Amino acid sequence: MNTRPERTDRLLPENSVWIHGMKWWHIGFYTALVVVVLVVLNGEPNPAITAVTLGALAALAAAYPFLTRQRHLGTWRPTVYVVLLILVVGFLAFLPGSGAVLLFVAFPQIWMFSSTARAGLISTAAICVAVATGQLVRFSGSPEDLVGIGLQAGLSFLASTMLGLWIYKIIDQSEDRAQLLAELEAARTELQLADQRQGAMAERERMSREIHDTLAQGFTSVVMLSEAALAQLRSNRLDSGAAHELGARLDAINTTARDNLQEARSLIASTGPSQLQGGDLLGALGRLASAATSAGCLTTSSLPESLPHLTSNQQIALLRSAQEALTNVRRHASASRSQLKLDHSGSNLLLTVSDDGGGFDPDLDTSGYGLKSINARLNEIGGTLSITSAIGEGCALRMVVPVQDHHAEGAAAPRTGVQDQPERVEAQ
Repeated sequence: MNTRPERTDRLLPENSVWIHGMKWWHIGFYTALVVVVLVVLNGEPNPAITAVTLGALAALAAAYPFLTRQRHLGTWRPTVYVVLLILVVGFLAFLPGSGAVLLFVAFPQIWMFSSTARAGLISTAAICVAVATGQLVRFSGSPEDLVGIGLQAGLSFLASTMLGLWIYKIIDQSEDRAQLLAELEAARTELQLADQRQGAMAERERMSREIHDTLAQGFTSVVMLSEAALAQLRSNRLDSGAAHELGARLDAINTTARDNLQEARSLIASTGPSQLQGGDLLGALGRLASAATSAGCLTTSSLPESLPHLTSNQQIALLRSAQEALTNVRRHASASRSQLKLDHSGSNLLLTVSDDGGGFDPDLDTSGYGLKSINARLNEIGGTLSITSAIGEGCALRMVVPVQDHHAEGAAAPRTGVQDQPERVEAQ
């Protein structure tokens, strides 16, 4: 039985009323076949009739599982099965025996596997005519037999039709209610998601206010104090090495405070890392290498001329992973040199951060927060992290990120092009 095409795929055919009881239909069908086979074997003296009857039943039993599977509903296969069912039951009506017992399962199956109510009516009429014809041939067609067989066929057709149309109506109403319930469930899910999004937005706004009122204000104070100290230091004519060293440290404080103030402003505006303002990921990676060199570890960078289109999440993950990896080099590796390398090959970006430091055993020591953070960021965008290191032989972190390869279409993204980035919002 087919169902209305406008109903959702979520409901049909898995939740169709017919399908819920399909297992019992299968059991009933094969039970009826076994009963007919036993009756024929024990009650038919003619071996030829027995062989023909069993052959017809075997053909029907063999075709049934291949033409009536759930995934085949709505295709040509159930129609072929209905035609075969009519032919087999009609053929058995011409032979002595109990083939007519199959009518008890044939009528429900016709309505189950017919594509429309009209097809069910036509198939019911056909099987009634076939059975009646077989019985007339067997019983010589006397007037009394003609009246009895005609009355039996008419009553069978009427009962099957009324039952089939009634079941069609009930199933239609049941599936309409199921459709309504599914729509209500979908609406409830949408409302839950909307509530979650609203809650997340409210929490983001709260965090933005907290950052603005705490971190941003604190960094602003650090900048102002360091600038005042620098101005006072420069106004005094101090030529000693201590004064020079103090000035360098104050400059570093000023630079760090400004960078973190910009980061706080960027978080408030929810526009991602401040290094990516303007969409220049390659430039941001180059600045990371320069900052690492300024911090005391000579860091070189090898970057391509252009990149494929990257989403905002991919850019942030790549930048933060590189930043965390270089921070680990500076804090833990005791390295004199490091390298940041970005390659684009096919549908993958490969970001590698290597150093000549003390190294470690990856099998024993990968529980640090930095590596966990890198791995978590990459997992969010479908990327992977691999570690190559040994004690005394440095370390190499290889981060693979799948991307869309637009080079084949002549649409490689320019170095400074990033789509869907919100405007930069300056803190007031």
